[in-house]
Amino acid sequence: MGNTHNKNSQNRNQKQSTHSDRDGQAFTSQFSLSHFVGNLSGRSFVSVTSNQSVYSASRPWSRVSRRRWNDSTLKNPLEASKTAWPVAHKESIFQPEFPITTDLLQKDFQIEETIAKGAFGEVYKVKKISENKEYALKVLSKSQIVNESAVRQVKEEARIQAACGHHSFIAGAVARWQTKKRLYIVSEYIPGGELLALLDKYGRLPEDLVKIFVAEIAIAIDFLHNAGVIYRDLKPENILLDSDYHIRLIDFGLSKWLSIGSRTTTLCGTLKYMAPEVLSREPYGHAVDWWSLGVLTCRMLTDEYPAPAIGKRATPDYELTHVPNRSPTNMAACSNSNGDNEQRHHLIQPIAGTLPKSATSLSNAARGLLMRLLERDPRVRMRNLRQLQQSAFYMKFNFEHVKTKKISPRSLLEQQLPNVAEQSKANIKLASEKLFLTFDQPTLI
Repeated sequence: MGNTHNKNSQNRNQKQSTHSDRDGQAFTSQFSLSHFVGNLSGRSFVSVTSNQSVYSASRPWSRVSRRRWNDSTLKNPLEASKTAWPVAHKESIFQPEFPITTDLLQKDFQIEETIAKGAFGEVYKVKKISENKEYALKVLSKSQIVNESAVRQVKEEARIQAACGHHSFIAGAVARWQTKKRLYIVSEYIPGGELLALLDKYGRLPEDLVKIFVAEIAIAIDFLHNAGVIYRDLKPENILLDSDYHIRLIDFGLSKWLSIGSRTTTLCGTLKYMAPEVLSREPYGHAVDWWSLGVLTCRMLTDEYPAPAIGKRATPDYELTHVPNRSPTNMAACSNSNGDNEQRHHLIQPIAGTLPKSATSLSNAARGLLMRLLERDPRVRMRNLRQLQQSAFYMKFNFEHVKTKKISPRSLLEQQLPNVAEQSKANIKLASEKLFLTFDQPTLI
């Protein structure tokens, strides 16, 4: 009995001491300064009182474990924003697309000239000292991006360009990073300037040259669609030309991840190039990019635009002189009743996609291509690269030579327009000044 009593008392004392030790350890682990400082190496400040943080802070991290944590967390896109140390909100909202770095990286670039100014910042022509190579450096203001609620748009653009920038007809970003106040994007420097500058100078382009330009643009658009991206802002301002006049697609500000067969309803783009289903607020898919290609092709072949997908009151491009049998009597009669007003508005507004009169001088194959690209019904519209290859306009045309850039658009232009050789250097310098002029300007409606 005595031994039993002694054993029970010893066990009771052992349990009490254990409880007191645990309480003291818990109190120390939750409120001691050393534990609070040690716990800063964890994922978040909130985890100070959690069981996981108590365990992780009970043992100091070795160099190996820190390196292991860095490799498994910072290099994982889903965990990249969960850094080991507290990060300011103005920096965390742009992660992981724009990693945090110091000013040391940008000191490797020497600014040569300013290319353009946009809504969120400026674009510079720079030379990387370590490589002795020219690049285009885009510097964006974080405060302006946040004020315009464009954080998501900028990050989406960075993700799409990172995923698709390796294509030969798409301008890729070499590097990107952020500091406390700015975002930096380093892209390839493309010396030929915008396609718009070439169109403004020469007006109508030869069909053989247009055939190469359209093929290269179509290859780039088809690649984006197969990658699950809808472009939504195809226009000559967003197409750059390299030294041999091969195209490079830029500005993914309005692009969006959209799988094949899916639909979206966002009203965005440039009015002259927007498809009818976009303006009518119907769900639309990748076919809208092929409508824009039709508008651009018409511009290259005729130096004019087809009838836009908007009414007379929204665009000044079509005047009243386009109304047949116009007379003062008819105009006065039209203003007497609402029904006649609607009929007059209907006469003024041409059918979207109607070709200009100058298109009658084109070949039958060229007109047929424009009509298929500018089909109002997206289900009937030409909307993939295979259909383009099978069209009469590309009969016996080798697309593999286009993909490998064996055909030089500049050489073809010099053959058919001999005076281009004398002014080419001056034009390249003049056009390159507008490389990214509309790159980050808002075009949302």
